Amino acid sequence: MSTHRLDTTASDVSSQVSVYSGEEERLLDRAERTATPTELVLAPTELHHRNLQRRLRDAARPHNAFAFVDPETVAEDLLEAASLTPTSLDRVDRLAILQSIPADPADQPPGLRPLLAARRDTGPQHLEQVRSEIESMTNFHPTRIEALRDITDDFAHPIADDATTLIDGGLAVETWLRGRTAKAVSKTALVRRATRHLDRSDGDTWTACYADIERVSLVGVSSISAPHADFLHGLCTATDVDIEIHLRPGTGEYLSERLPDLLAVASPGQEGDL
Repeated sequence: MSTHRLDTTASDVSSQVSVYSGEEERLLDRAERTATPTELVLAPTELHHRNLQRRLRDAARPHNAFAFVDPETVAEDLLEAASLTPTSLDRVDRLAILQSIPADPADQPPGLRPLLAARRDTGPQHLEQVRSEIESMTNFHPTRIEALRDITDDFAHPIADDATTLIDGGLAVETWLRGRTAKAVSKTALVRRATRHLDRSDGDTWTACYADIERVSLVGVSSISAPHADFLHGLCTATDVDIEIHLRPGTGEYLSERLPDLLAVASPGQEGDL
């Protein structure tokens, strides 16, 4: 078990963030009866919320202090409060739109042609997987996309070419989807939109939605995606809530070292020209 207070960056973003590895009892020990929740417990999957709630029940501890939600739900609440329409495609919608990509290479977007030609069984599900992985790594932030390209350019041939095909293809899939809907492409896109709003606001929207929240805890993660890192950055910019990240044992030390760099990306939630 280990605890890390992140080094404070020049913008003071990290000063609100603490990282814990294998110490979820710290969170559970805060269980008490309250009139309204004072802590948002964020988890990427419902399973981890259920596990925490079961442990509270088994210990006969109250749940009142905690609001168990996912980052996407928080983003939707913030966007609705800011009168920004929080509507998005779901995975089924995206797969249906990807079915419309022309079969003739001459009619395909240039960035997609190498990816579609790379394997015979390339279909909507594979294209969506590539898109979502690029989104998880970069959040479509221009600084991260450039950094990813710099890294893959140093790979040996043909690995570098394959990596470029995946990056270009993932970005082209996102562009194709954006061009065919008025909605956000994914719920993660809503998180980006909420992140931009937080980063550019004075926190009024957060206060309107979560006036009683004193702490935000991200739990059940073995890695921290770029979208979640940017969202935490936006929270640090717009609010003074304490933020705890509870990592699984085995990855905590490495991620604690990497997190300041993730939080240091300027203009969190920004999207480059794809």
